[in-house]
Amino acid sequence: MQKKYLEIKDYLMERIRSGEYKPEQAIPAERELAAQLGVSRMTVRKAIEELMYEGLLIRRKGSGTFLTTAKSSKPDLLLEAGENAVKIVSCKLCSEGSYGYKMLGLDPSRSYWRLRRVRRIGHQPYAYEDIYFHPDFFPTVGREFYTKGLSRMAAESGYPDLTVYEDVEALLCLHNTALLLKVETGSPILQIKSYFSSGDQVMMFCRSYHPGDSYKYQSLRRPL
Repeated sequence: MQKKYLEIKDYLMERIRSGEYKPEQAIPAERELAAQLGVSRMTVRKAIEELMYEGLLIRRKGSGTFLTTAKSSKPDLLLEAGENAVKIVSCKLCSEGSYGYKMLGLDPSRSYWRLRRVRRIGHQPYAYEDIYFHPDFFPTVGREFYTKGLSRMAAESGYPDLTVYEDVEALLCLHNTALLLKVETGSPILQIKSYFSSGDQVMMFCRSYHPGDSYKYQSLRRPL
């Protein structure tokens, strides 16, 4: 059964797609949404945090939660379900590359799935994600994963309550990443390393990059 917060997230995304929620306008408060939808404020908060993580909402202290502004002249936002929202760089089964083995804690004799994609609003990239999947928990990675957020991938694979540890660092953008994000080589970017784990076992790892001049990162994670 789908977690309740994912249903609330879908509800909020539909309001964004329809234009009901507009860039730089506050969405309804958590208390109001909770009463309207018949769920707890914590459930609403979790859904909002997922959209904040994906760069679609931003919380401003004392003002509320707002839809982020895309650098695009198109009024509509093509998000998870839109074909133009995600560009797949590659999705393949890997049997080499020491970095993936190290991050997943795998023996080099094993193979693992690696998904690389660019997420965007309109035509403007806002994230390049390089995702590694532990084969014991994600034996196959197919098209059904291409447009999903990381937490949804885990939840729909049967792991809704993973611990998420994130490491955030400011970097100068390398050439290949700059081409994917449509920024200048050497420009500032934000790197976020996300470890999805159960106990001491990392089940999924994502290294994501975000343009430094258009991304503000906030994170608040609470278990439901």
